[in-house]
Parts: sequence; C-alpha cells; structure tokens
Amino acid sequence: MDVSEKLLIEPHYGVVIHRDFKPLYADDNYANFYGYHRAEEILSLNSVLELIAEEDHPKAKFVNDEIMSGRQKPGVRTFQNIDKTGKELTVLAIDNITEWEGLPAMQVIIIDLSYQFEMQRSLKLSEERYRVLVDGSIQGILVHKNFNPLFCNQAYAEMFGFENEQALLANESILATISSEYHQIAYRDNQALMTGEEAVIKAESKGVRTDGSIVWLSLLSRPVLWDGEQVIQVTAIDITEQHLLSERLEYRANYDALTNLLTRRALNELLEKECSRALRHANALCCVLIDIDKFKQINDKNGHHIGDEVLKLFASTCEKSLRKGDFIGRWGGDEFVLILPQTELEQAVVIAQRLCSDVTKLSVPISDGVVTFSISLGVASLSSTISNVELLLSEADTALYKAKDRGRGCVASTC
Repeated sequence: MDVSEKLLIEPHYGVVIHRDFKPLYADDNYANFYGYHRAEEILSLNSVLELIAEEDHPKAKFVNDEIMSGRQKPGVRTFQNIDKTGKELTVLAIDNITEWEGLPAMQVIIIDLSYQFEMQRSLKLSEERYRVLVDGSIQGILVHKNFNPLFCNQAYAEMFGFENEQALLANESILATISSEYHQIAYRDNQALMTGEEAVIKAESKGVRTDGSIVWLSLLSRPVLWDGEQVIQVTAIDITEQHLLSERLEYRANYDALTNLLTRRALNELLEKECSRALRHANALCCVLIDIDKFKQINDKNGHHIGDEVLKLFASTCEKSLRKGDFIGRWGGDEFVLILPQTELEQAVVIAQRLCSDVTKLSVPISDGVVTFSISLGVASLSSTISNVELLLSEADTALYKAKDRGRGCVASTC
C-alpha cells in the first residue's frame, strides 16, 4: 500500500515530494491537476518547475532555497501553475521539509484555487472589512479581539466541528479551540500584532475540535479595523493531512518495517544523543550488541518467512521485557543494538542475561514442530577510555565475539 492509499487524501488535494525540484514522489491527485493520468508521469519529469509558470520560477527557487537552508519557515503560498495543455492554474502550495531516503526534501500539498480566485475577481464589495475578509475567504476566517470571537465564516466553524458560525460565536473565547501547549504562543502573537510589533504572522497551530479530536492549521494573522477598533483577522487552512503524511513518512524513516524497532539511522542518532548527554552529566551508559545465533541456518532450513517470524518474535519480546527508557533497534539483518541510559555495566549484564534467558523460552511454530533459537550479547560501557559512540560500539562488538567464542547463547563483556 502506498502513502496516498494510507492517507486517503481527498481529491481536491495533491501531494508531491521533490529535492531541488526533481520529483521523488507524487500521488495521482497531483498528476490529475496537471492533466496527467498517473503519478508515474510526474516522476518522469526532469523538474516540477515545468508545472510552474515561468514568471513564478524565481519565486519558487527562492522559496525552496530559503526553506531548505532554514532561513525561512515552511508556509502557505500561491503560485501560477501550468497544466499539460498549457492552461494556467492558480494553486495554493502548503510546503514542509520532510525526509526522503535519509535526506531532507521538500513536501508540497497543493490545492487548486482557480475557481475561487475567479469568483473573488467577480465580487465588487464596497465595505472595507468585508473586502478584507473576502481576500482570505478561500479557507476558514476568524475575526477576534483578544480571543473573543467577533466573526467567523462557515468554513472556520466546520474546521472545529461547530454546526454553524453562530455556535462558535456563542463562545466567549476561542482559546478552547487551541491546544493548551500553544496558548503561550497565541498570547505572544496576539500581543505582537496588536502593538504593531508584527504586521503579519504566519504560523502553524494545533487545534481542538468540539469532539476532542486534533486539527492542524496553517494560520495567517494580521490586524484589521472592525467597527473602528483594531482587532485580529485569522485566515486558516486545515493541514491535518499534511501533518499525517509527514508523521507517516517520518515513522517509515525511523522504524523498521518488519520488526517495528528503531532503524539503524534513528538508533545511531539516539546513541549519539545519549552518549553526549551521559558525558556531559557524568552519567553511566551501556550499549549491548545482540546477534541471533545461526540465523542463516534458520533461514536456509525453514525459509525466509520463518526467519522473519523469528525476528518479529524477538522484537516483540524485547519491547515487553525491557525497561521504560531503554531503546532497542535493528542494526541490520539479525543484529540488534540495545541502549541502556543511566545503567552501570554490572546492571547492564544482568539485563542482558535476563533477555538471553527469555529468548530461550521462545518458539516459532512450523508444519512439523517448532523452531527455537538463542541470542549472543556483548555488553560495553562508557568509560574514561571508551568516550564516544564508535569506541562504544567497537567494544560491544568485541564482547559479542567473546560470547560467540564461549559457545553462543550467552552474555559477555570486555571487562
């Protein structure tokens, strides 16, 4: 199942991931916007710049460089795009940095706004405040004074699960629709806008619907006049699907698909962090290198599907047996690494021996019986002579070979 099938992205959204505009991933909705039938046709393009109007190329390149370099935060922008037939489209681009195959890439969700922009151009309204609201009426709109709601449109009310605008406006404050960990940011931004310190603030916020579920929003806030008073107008776009996509892509990068344990990349980052923390605070830290004994023989004799079952059973046993705060990941093949923060060597050996014993009780059923297996474990600890990740892993590897030399199915340390 691919990413778009998992997310069930609605047809009016399209998703593309690119690096320096070279397409890495696209869903069918994105392809359909530009007159293509399948996502594969997008991936065959040399650059997604081919889909952006030439006059917007400098803007697109500048935004991409600024965001990828960290000089500018991801946000929401409009672009003139061109479909396969040369027809111009006005699209809203919601960008974000994600990771693709271990490297940062640009993820963009687009919304076709051509119809809305055409409707806006046809509207001629005399009242200033309504013109201001229409300017941002593509998605949800709220006007508030110090979080007391003065106006909202139906789209904004529906984002938070209210039946209509009146139901939302009946509340004295909109703070209940903002997740509590974002309250301090909301107060700070409101103050900056009301005092003139900031003219416009773009931000992402975590909202709470009336049923308690979460909605992620991209917000554009600015001060406006309302009945002669300065208030805040917020234009909101629901980017919950974008966050879900980012989380799932991040999960795929950080967790092994077979065992659901941390990947080598994620584990190595975690080990670096824990090692730095342990050295900074003079805490103990142990690393255990684990190998499933004679795993190749298990595969050769019973088939790789049984080998996969052994790996999954071992992984689930680790998750049940280990302490809260310990970390284990798949280092590669049948090799695993266990990180034990704030753990002295003697205690780490006891933990490793307990895991070794637990594994001897495991079995995987096969047609004519069961497959049992054992593990060998090498334990190492940070010390005055072992003071970085490379040395720690090397020491654990040496200890692992010592365990294998002893006949496997046991624990060894180099001390």
